[in-house]
Amino acid sequence: FGLGAIKNVGYPAVESIVRVRGEGGAYTSLHEFCERVDLGAVNRRMLESLIKAGALDSLGATRAQFMAMLDGAMEAGSRASKDRASGQGGLFAAMVAHDEPVAHPLPNVPDWTPREKLAGEKELVGFYITGHPLDQYDEKAKDLATHLTSGLEGLPKSTEVALCGILTGIQRRRNKEGKPWASMLIEDREGGLEAMIFTTQYERLQAALEEDKAMLIRGLVYPEENAPPKISIQDIVLLENARVSLPSMITIRVPVKGDAEVSCATALHELFVRKPGSAEVRLKIEKSRDFSVILDVPARVRPDKEFRSELAKICGPEAMEVMASE
Repeated sequence: FGLGAIKNVGYPAVESIVRVRGEGGAYTSLHEFCERVDLGAVNRRMLESLIKAGALDSLGATRAQFMAMLDGAMEAGSRASKDRASGQGGLFAAMVAHDEPVAHPLPNVPDWTPREKLAGEKELVGFYITGHPLDQYDEKAKDLATHLTSGLEGLPKSTEVALCGILTGIQRRRNKEGKPWASMLIEDREGGLEAMIFTTQYERLQAALEEDKAMLIRGLVYPEENAPPKISIQDIVLLENARVSLPSMITIRVPVKGDAEVSCATALHELFVRKPGSAEVRLKIEKSRDFSVILDVPARVRPDKEFRSELAKICGPEAMEVMASE
């Protein structure tokens, strides 16, 4: 991604970074970077922006470590610049040309959380680079979301939907009567759409209006003529706090159909291995007008949407029965 598109990093800084890299090869550490570039063109604010955007990730430290040793690296760079200006670099360059670079121990600081890294990328670049706020909630989002933002076209007015995404561009407003409401975008991996919180819901939901955090958003669809539908938000819950209610015990009806039972058993075993969880499994093996056998199996599974969808392909759409829930 082009360095010039990073917020706070101007053309002279980019030109200096690229020119010095071209003349002396790839940078190897933050200290060496600061010693080589022109710190008159690349100031502290720019370096912080480069760190937060992830531009220095290849230099052997975490972003938290880069930030912790930035002062020391800039001091070393300033000294190197003064030495070059006074001619000492020329006097001793031949003596140290083949020496190993000075090792600088990395500070023992905890790395930034994935959320903190992504927030820095969004702030400095305008979008996420190394991930997405929904990444750590993939399984939960699949269970809780009824739709994606790209799948609302054609739904009747006031259809209830549940979306998992982030809120961006939040604008708090007041109507003609002076009552507050808000507009924003709901974004997921498929795109985004406009949403509103009307005055009737605003007071209850205003505290939950936070940008760039993974949310479960429940709302009503409002179709728009010649435009994507909008959402009237009715509820907002942080995905980390949203609870997925899954069965704790299930029964699976397994029909016996001639030679097909071997492939059916293999497919079920592979599904159980692919979707481990805590729910107990009972098989009801049956042949129409002949026999029915109940068999408890040792496998424990996660009977979520994906599991039910795959099970329907193997044993039919009505194969799973919930015996107990969490």
